[in-house]
Amino acid sequence: MNLRCNICSTEIDEKEVESHIDSQQHLDNKSKISTDGKGLDKSVANMWHNSLG
Repeated sequence: MNLRCNICSTEIDEKEVESHIDSQQHLDNKSKISTDGKGLDKSVANMWHNSLG
């Protein structure tokens, strides 16, 4: 199953979620987003992946 990373706007395989959220591209893109206290500071794909276990 493929997931779309909302931070990188790219498709990732569910088996690669953990490696993707630790990738330099993802970290760089995430650092450009200002949360201003709104929303959660968590990857949606990672929360979904963790909910399966």
